[in-house]
Amino acid sequence: MTGWTHQGDGYRTDLADGVLTLTFDAPQARNPFRHSMVADFTALFTRAQADAAVRCLLVQGAGDHLSSGGDIAGFRRALDQPVADVQAEFHDRLDKAAGMVMALVAFDRPVVVRARGAVAGAGMLMPLAADLVIGDATAQFVFAYNRLGLSPDGGVSWLLPRAVGERQARRLLLTAASVPADEALRLGLLDQLVPAADLDAAVARATRQFAAGSQGAAARTKRLLAQAPVTPLHDQLLAERDGIVASVGHPDFAEAVHAFLDKRKPRFA
Repeated sequence: MTGWTHQGDGYRTDLADGVLTLTFDAPQARNPFRHSMVADFTALFTRAQADAAVRCLLVQGAGDHLSSGGDIAGFRRALDQPVADVQAEFHDRLDKAAGMVMALVAFDRPVVVRARGAVAGAGMLMPLAADLVIGDATAQFVFAYNRLGLSPDGGVSWLLPRAVGERQARRLLLTAASVPADEALRLGLLDQLVPAADLDAAVARATRQFAAGSQGAAARTKRLLAQAPVTPLHDQLLAERDGIVASVGHPDFAEAVHAFLDKRKPRFA
């Protein structure tokens, strides 16, 4: 990939007006999360973190679904192999997937997910790691691990309790729940539920707002929120202090103050 416009195996990417869009692009197969995507997405998120031109990340699916998750049919082929070989293969796969999860969670600018249709399996990583999830009534969050005799992967056991609370996370995973859009909104899996006709416009508004915002402030805010659950209050207050000190020393602060006093929108570099 030389530029940001790229067609990969079942996905495509594009950068416009500060918004890097990652689109699962195999709608005829309900946008599966293919094993080949792991290395590509790890590199994508790492590169995005290093590029100041990327001010917001949008993840969406072409057609009627976000992502139906991993290739279940491929599991059938694994049954024909020696157990030790299958375990070694999945050990390697999950080690590589861990790097992808870490790269996405470490991305310090806003992440928006457009949720339509199936959101399942490995595809669940995207909304759970996002800062804003906007969907329509077709969105369906499927926690099917238990039905397949599997425990969760892709960071779901870490991210899900942070989104819905530990008790609800236990229920969703242990019962292999399928959560419709209205319940997803109540639980916090969805942040906004809009009519299907308004979905694209709502997503565009959100990404434009994020891309126009102060990137330094967003990064410092995300870091504070990420560390808060495991940080003592006194240490968190010190981190907040350091964040404010860094903020007031940045040109964004002066621009925001002048914009407020001039009754105009700020223009952040």
